[in-house]
Amino acid sequence: MFSSTGVSSARLGRIVEEAASEVYVFSAEDFRFRLVNKGARENLGYSMQELGELTPWDLKPEITRDAFLQLLEPLQSGRIERLDFDTVHQRKDGTLYNVAVKLQLFDEQGDRVFYAAIQDTTVNRASEAALRRASGRLDAILANTTMAVFLIDERHHCAFMNRAAEELTGFAFDETIGRPLHDVIHHTRPDGSPYPMSECAIDRAFPENAREQGEEVFVRKDGTFYPVAYTASPVHDDGSRVVGTIIEVRDISADKRSEAARNLLMREVDHRARNVLAIVQSLAQLTPAPDVQSYKAALSGRINALARAQTSLASRRWEDGILVDVVRDAVLSLCPDLNVALDGPEVVLAADQVQPVSMVMHELATNANKYGACSQEGGKVTIDWVVRDGLIHLGWRETGGPAVVAPGTTGFGSKLTASLAQQLNGKVRMDWDPGGLSVALTFPLRGGGASLPDRSPATTVDAVGLAH
Repeated sequence: MFSSTGVSSARLGRIVEEAASEVYVFSAEDFRFRLVNKGARENLGYSMQELGELTPWDLKPEITRDAFLQLLEPLQSGRIERLDFDTVHQRKDGTLYNVAVKLQLFDEQGDRVFYAAIQDTTVNRASEAALRRASGRLDAILANTTMAVFLIDERHHCAFMNRAAEELTGFAFDETIGRPLHDVIHHTRPDGSPYPMSECAIDRAFPENAREQGEEVFVRKDGTFYPVAYTASPVHDDGSRVVGTIIEVRDISADKRSEAARNLLMREVDHRARNVLAIVQSLAQLTPAPDVQSYKAALSGRINALARAQTSLASRRWEDGILVDVVRDAVLSLCPDLNVALDGPEVVLAADQVQPVSMVMHELATNANKYGACSQEGGKVTIDWVVRDGLIHLGWRETGGPAVVAPGTTGFGSKLTASLAQQLNGKVRMDWDPGGLSVALTFPLRGGGASLPDRSPATTVDAVGLAH
């Protein structure tokens, strides 16, 4: 049992003895314990006899005697009626536990004692610490996620916005207080007409107690519109009553641009495929030849020229082409044993100019390979170009080949070359000089332009395509 000295009644002593809280009574003179109830003794591991020889600071390793006496001074002086503080108690076995202390001073017939009601808060502290850690992790997640998160209360007012939501909308959380969130970021349709909250699918999640998903268009603080994908879910209290809505929002502007680009690309691929197939069909129908073998060779060469043009375009993401590359690829595929001189500035062709230029070069190289400068040793083809007055002037000159005889009729190759020049919105002139064929092709500059206004130093390319 325990001593009841200083306690007003035996009944009070029994109540204190069985109290759920730890109860300590110690003298205001020598500060030794006079009463320690059952719950405290069991938690500490001391008997009442042992506790009768101890003082409060003997149980508090974090507080010295002087510090404890200083802590009691406001009570002893009468400035306060009760002192509340948190500290740590040490059990007999040396283990520690957290306590919350409520301390009062009583004076009964000249006997002054301190009454301490103590609550073991170890479990609560651990729970609070765990809650703080969980809350901290949640705060970190919400603060660092790129997903915008809003919490809307039962009035449809914004109760929370994470950092991503503020960056997305352009509004700080403080700027949304006192107004429905819909009226801040979702009040107008892209056509400028008002968007009533009663028609908003996002806000239906609250009254209908159902998750809503979809796409909408929000309004930034600066008045610009942007598309978003959203998920709106009702929030329930402990009684399953809907008390708000949590809204997750993602800016899908980039997705919309990518989708538009994909659709454009698909249409462009379809257009180009149809165009190439139409050209191949025309070539197949119109290519003349005395026999099947010649026909196959001529048709194959022209289809290969188309393929080279497609490869050149693909290497530049179908945006443009480099004139020197287009010319080199077409000519050197048919004149591998002859030096070919290329001379001109770097010129960027528009995407729709690559194919006809490549095929013109193929037709001229095919003719040179069969009948002209590429058909015998010592022949040479010089191709040069200049940019002047917004036009590309491309010249083709053959020397050192067989004597040239002007054809009596216009062949398919010449007709095809003239047709390709028309596709370029240009013109072509062919001079059948006995010393070698000369061709002048002129068409508008519509690509990225030339690195030099007129001419660059000559670049000579041999049969295997090495510059020297």
